Amino acid sequence: MGVAQTDNLREKSQAVRQKLIGRTKNCEKVASSGQKVLAQEVVQTVDLPHQIYIDSAEGPYLTDIDGNQYIDLTAGFGPNILGNKPEPVERALASQIKKGWHFGIPGDGQAQLAELIKDSAPAIDEVMFCNSGSEATMFAFRAARAFTGKKVVALFDGSYHGIHDYALIRADMKSERSTPSSITLGAGIPDQVSQELMMMLPYRDENSFELIRKHQENLAMVVIEPVQSSNPRLDNQEFLDGLREVCTECNVLLMFDEVITGFRIEYGGCQEYYNIEPDLVTYGKAAGGGMPIGIVAGSKKVMNTFSGADDTPAIFAGGTFSGNPLTMAGGIGILEYLKENKDLIYPYLHEQGDRLSKEINDYCKSNNIPAQMMNAGSMMHLIFGGENIDSSRDIDRSHYKLEREFYLHLLGHNVLVPGIHLAFISYAHTPKIIDQVIEAFKNTFEDLRADGYL
Repeated sequence: MGVAQTDNLREKSQAVRQKLIGRTKNCEKVASSGQKVLAQEVVQTVDLPHQIYIDSAEGPYLTDIDGNQYIDLTAGFGPNILGNKPEPVERALASQIKKGWHFGIPGDGQAQLAELIKDSAPAIDEVMFCNSGSEATMFAFRAARAFTGKKVVALFDGSYHGIHDYALIRADMKSERSTPSSITLGAGIPDQVSQELMMMLPYRDENSFELIRKHQENLAMVVIEPVQSSNPRLDNQEFLDGLREVCTECNVLLMFDEVITGFRIEYGGCQEYYNIEPDLVTYGKAAGGGMPIGIVAGSKKVMNTFSGADDTPAIFAGGTFSGNPLTMAGGIGILEYLKENKDLIYPYLHEQGDRLSKEINDYCKSNNIPAQMMNAGSMMHLIFGGENIDSSRDIDRSHYKLEREFYLHLLGHNVLVPGIHLAFISYAHTPKIIDQVIEAFKNTFEDLRADGYL
């Protein structure tokens, strides 16, 4: 690309940005003041190509502090299955606030919500509550090591399991796809974590089964997102069946991280969709109706590590706000509603998610646009470049600038996708709104073509 062409593209990008700035002056003021006092004003997950700040939310929409309304494809990063501010959750929270929102001493909500979660999937005997998905995976890793007496936990390349040290490892891109080595993500994490306490497995690659067999003497647990957030797809049945079989064969625990997929893919999560029973499950997001929550659940023999029952080695697990009454109320409100209406909600989410993805993919194919919409029901990710993607390692990273320009233009068409570019639709997104999303995507592609990016 020549210098003149590069300058021209930069000029057109700035023109789009200036239009957004013109209608988001209050957002600009907040961004300026935040940068002066916050060590990290915006984390990567919410880093938009043009930063906006939200004032209110309703159904399928978000409204920024300048009054601009957007079709929301963020869904609170997944949990807002009924849309923003759903009535069952709002009612439950309002009722609880009248009674109080922090007691320290538990109320009866924990047992009620735990019963709902237990009834959602046959693999679950007991439940413990914490405050986030990261806390849940941290406690689950600790429980697995205590229960098995083994120290290594295995993750898959392309996975995401939270922000604690044991979760922040990734595949070294210089290593072989089928035998990935692991390295830490970011500074401040000892090398021993990636080299001695964690290991990396290749996603959707049967060589992972051989690696599990090879390391079974030291391997406490294998952890997988049954549907990866970086690579959303549902054609994982054969791989997950094989994984369950080899973990059982090798006496290694299997954990499903359903922090994103739980109560999103189906009411019973991926466990229901694939009819597989893991030994441990972690939840978050959706199970609290959008309130802060993390959940570890599983078979009684492993969950005994939280109580020391049956002479099981007991771990330390605590948290001031774990099982707080406001979150329990929100969780009970949403799960009771989802359970009662699951035969309407989940088929609709799959139908509309598949329709949106198909129309975008057909459009890209017929217009020779190097992008594809991958989806697992109502969660989806538009990926630029690459056709046969089994793992996030197969994604062509050279399209980063094009991808960022796409979402800048899409924001200009009043459709909001979060910084990680994982999008969600909700039950509040009517077919008409889905049509508007499809049209906005198509118009954005045409913008990029007109500007010379395609």
